[in-house]
Amino acid sequence: MKKKQAALGLLLVMFVLLSGCLFKPPDDLYRQPERSTGYEKLSAAIRAVRLGLEAEFGTQVEDATILSGDNTANIQLQDLDGDGLRESAVTFLRVPGIEKPLKIYIFTQIGEEYVVTGVVEGEGSAIFAIDYAQINGEGRKELAVNWQISNGAYQLGVYTLDEISLPGQDREEEALEEVRPLARSELLATERLLTRCSVATDTSNGCRLLDLDQDSRIEVLVTRMDTSSQSGQVEVYGWRDGAIALLAVTDLSAGITAMNRIRTNYLAGEYDQPALYVTSTLADNSKVIDVVAYVDGRLTNVALNDDGVSREVIQGYTEVNPTDINHDAVMELPAPNPLPAYGESTSSNFWLIDWAQYDSQGHRNHVLTTYHNVSDGWYLEIPESWRDQITISRNDQVTGRREVVFSHWRGENQEPEPFLSLYRLSSSRGVSPEEGWMVLWEEENVIYAARFHTGSWSCGLDEMDLLERFSTIQTSWYYN
Repeated sequence: MKKKQAALGLLLVMFVLLSGCLFKPPDDLYRQPERSTGYEKLSAAIRAVRLGLEAEFGTQVEDATILSGDNTANIQLQDLDGDGLRESAVTFLRVPGIEKPLKIYIFTQIGEEYVVTGVVEGEGSAIFAIDYAQINGEGRKELAVNWQISNGAYQLGVYTLDEISLPGQDREEEALEEVRPLARSELLATERLLTRCSVATDTSNGCRLLDLDQDSRIEVLVTRMDTSSQSGQVEVYGWRDGAIALLAVTDLSAGITAMNRIRTNYLAGEYDQPALYVTSTLADNSKVIDVVAYVDGRLTNVALNDDGVSREVIQGYTEVNPTDINHDAVMELPAPNPLPAYGESTSSNFWLIDWAQYDSQGHRNHVLTTYHNVSDGWYLEIPESWRDQITISRNDQVTGRREVVFSHWRGENQEPEPFLSLYRLSSSRGVSPEEGWMVLWEEENVIYAARFHTGSWSCGLDEMDLLERFSTIQTSWYYN
């Protein structure tokens, strides 16, 4: 009886405690979360700017589009003064039909209000990308803006806010009284650089901000190509003698017809030497990879050969891009090599990929070899003992099961001997590993499995080795 009374008492207590959550009025359940005072103040400040521009130019103001990069939001909170607090809000507007229709407004919070403390204006139809960095070594960060002038035409502008006189914020009311009356012309940022810039076909930005020469100052890297001469260059700009100046130039591979991909990473070595990796297309549709870095104090394309073309030319198989394949924080470059094919086929559909990296002295070093199955989303690190010993084939006859067969190559006149099969199974279709198979990886609706075949050739791997050498392909490798 006491147990029943205790249980009843517990239920009553739970009912009272939960009633506040479970029995709210319907209107409360569907009410939008309340916005903060700061958000409302910022929205009001942006709205006032838009209305002012519409009154001045007699046209409706639009949001400007930012097409690429890490900063694509229409309102961005930024720490421009470098104190660790995101005190500035940056928004992007477009006023159609006027000179320099693109407007970037910088708002700073003074007390509880947001006021305009900087304006950047530019030509174009959109903003391709924007980034922020301390380039001149003092004051607020500079803005590097890649303006899209038209489809396929871009200009990089670098702007400083340091010449805009702003009051201190110790006395908020006095600061607000000084800033509020300032006209747009008094808040315009100073243009320090305006130059042509290119964009890769994967939409990666041709402008990068980093300390390429490791002198503790940020440089501006500009990558561009000339389609008429089928040539390209990387230019490095930096702050010298009170201005942004051209510091160095180096050529990309001769004969490029398009730039496909631009990435920053490092060279191998103990000093974490930054480098720019540019993937382009040649006239014969092969891919070429240039590696630009400072070596012995000089800007150099370390991959360039005596003919003016990078040693890193990819022909035949172009489905993989440079990536950090061994997770050592250094970019590796792929070099596909075709495997022999047995039977009627005279050309290989299967390739092994040798991965290499460049070090801080510009030397090229082999790292590892893989077989990449991009369509099925996995790759396998290949032992060196397999080189010149294997061939690969497919078997997709079973619905929901995609099989890749590794076989020992015994010459053109002798059928290869299978020794390993890797499977991609669609678990959503009810396909599961058979008895004796080992599971390598499971994710939503997909199972990766493997089995060894009985044969005369020893591949030198056991199940643990296979688990260590198998990996799934990360989408970010191909798009970031």
